[in-house]
Amino acid sequence: MTYADDLKARIITSLLPSLGMDEVLGAEVRFGDGRFRADLVVASTRRLSAIEVKGPRDNLDRLAEQAIGYRTMFLDFTVAIAPDFVGAVRGLLPRETGIMIVSPDRSDWVRRPTTKRRLPKEAALQWLRTADLRNLLSQHALPSNGVYEDLAERARGSLSTEILSEFALHSVAMRLGERYNAFVRELGRTVTLDDVRVLTLGDRITSSSD
Repeated sequence: MTYADDLKARIITSLLPSLGMDEVLGAEVRFGDGRFRADLVVASTRRLSAIEVKGPRDNLDRLAEQAIGYRTMFLDFTVAIAPDFVGAVRGLLPRETGIMIVSPDRSDWVRRPTTKRRLPKEAALQWLRTADLRNLLSQHALPSNGVYEDLAERARGSLSTEILSEFALHSVAMRLGERYNAFVRELGRTVTLDDVRVLTLGDRITSSSD
């Protein structure tokens, strides 16, 4: 395999049999106000996992910076790499980061990621859009008027980390779900690059003032 998209197809193939009934996949998912993009995401009401894919032609120059965003915004984070990168990645990333080796015929875990129980408040809020915040505040009998910044401040001050994390996980899974369902409907016997494109989101799914 030469290109990162080929690795993505192989990783998706290996992930599909292990997904729970309520888990969905997304590709090229923008987060952190659009500054970062997760190559692959697995999401459900209990899970938010990111996978950064590094093909043989990629470099690792930004990986340490990317890892900070991943560790903040996801419950766990894994780097999927060609075998030649293992030593370098081990030296760059903290131990809680998962490492997966991907070759043309298989994918193997070198190290499973450490998973957090919930998202921090600020991370959860970054996943929520204006409509999400209004819905969440209404559910808890809180005022839901105002612009995004007002709503986020109200949620931050009135709702627990657990409530915000659970709602954010649900919101992300719902946004990814429609495209994932289309991917499943069109999927043939093998995962192709066209299938990977079906999973790819055209916009970011983190917070927006719109």
